Amino acid sequence: MLSKIPQHEFAIVIRLCVFCFLAGSSYTLAKTAADSLFLSRIGSASLPIEFLAAGVATAFFATLWLRAVKRVSIGRLLRITSSVLGVFYLVMWWTLPVMHHSFGLLSLVYVLAEIKGCLYAIVAISSMNETLGRKSSREAWATVLLGFPLAAIVVGTAVGFESNLWDADNWLVVAGLLDFLAILPGVGLIDAQNKRRKVAKQLRQFERAVDGEDPSAEDSSVDNQSGFEAIDDDEDEEEEDLLSKIATQWLPLTKYADGETFAKWFSVLIAAKVMVLTLVAFNWKVSVNEYFGSSERLLATFFGWYYAMAGAATLLVQFFVTGRLLSKKSVVFPILILPATMLLLVVLFIAGGGVGMGISFFFYVTTMAKSMDAWRRSTHDTAIHLLYTSVKKRKRRGLIGHNQGLVKPGSEIAAGIVLVSSTFWFQNLVLVIASV
Repeated sequence: MLSKIPQHEFAIVIRLCVFCFLAGSSYTLAKTAADSLFLSRIGSASLPIEFLAAGVATAFFATLWLRAVKRVSIGRLLRITSSVLGVFYLVMWWTLPVMHHSFGLLSLVYVLAEIKGCLYAIVAISSMNETLGRKSSREAWATVLLGFPLAAIVVGTAVGFESNLWDADNWLVVAGLLDFLAILPGVGLIDAQNKRRKVAKQLRQFERAVDGEDPSAEDSSVDNQSGFEAIDDDEDEEEEDLLSKIATQWLPLTKYADGETFAKWFSVLIAAKVMVLTLVAFNWKVSVNEYFGSSERLLATFFGWYYAMAGAATLLVQFFVTGRLLSKKSVVFPILILPATMLLLVVLFIAGGGVGMGISFFFYVTTMAKSMDAWRRSTHDTAIHLLYTSVKKRKRRGLIGHNQGLVKPGSEIAAGIVLVSSTFWFQNLVLVIASV
């Protein structure tokens, strides 16, 4: 895969892949520690409040981050985000032994893990779109995204083996140190991107010279605020629109070629997906808590091995399946597999509850539903990221910001409200509707 990446993209791809690996490692550790500590010391009865608090917090911080990115370069924001998160995690690790069963501190640990995941996802998506863009090779995109499953495999395996010897709160200090290490790939990110842009400009000038045109006629400018390339409208129009390749498909998302309708259906798809995944994650954590009890180390061991196996499955699917599906120029089928499978498992979950199945049944069904993260991260999300490239670069950042900073957290807040304020049957009704 690396051999197929053009030389002018190689430096950026390696930096972004290393960042994804370090960020993914830190998030996996933070998530494992947060879930283990909260479920073992507080219990699943307070999880609805945490889901609601996490949704509100991620929406707030994502909004701040997306406003900052309009004035500050991606590379600099990457370093600031990683530094702040690293400091917070070291402080929490130092404080937890003193405030062992503090609901407020354990809630902060839980919510901050969700904030970390949200911010790092925005950083990764924005960095790929800004520095690679629609003209980059598909191998470049796939290689960058390999960082996340590799991180889950390495870190999850370490947690699975070592959790019998380590308390869960010790993983927080490792997560903080990884946050600081994640600063390094962003140090030369802008320089590498500018070098890539310079090479691309030289190639275009060479092509103009070969065609007998004036090589200096091309006007290439740089956005001084963000440090990224400003692409002309003419250049956008010359590029093939991804929507034209899939406009004949029946999915409403791809029936229309106009930008406003595309953005609307795109947001609806993401909102429904986030709603389903949030409600499934809640039921999964409840079933895990009931199945394993309140043993902190046992919970950490399970979460570690789960993330390791999910990462391995993601890597295998991404390596052997994703490229072949997306090379066929249609993203409809890869996108549809996730909601179809989730709907089937949700119906099975609700039917099992109706006939009084036991704790083991709910544990295995919800774990299967949660395991669909492997498909989501490897193929579904990659297809979603490719859809972003069908939008002109000037509007792309706004659409990413809208979906990641408003639609996604808004759906998480809505799911949290449903969990806090409604009965179990109504939660299942919402889950089925969102899955459809």
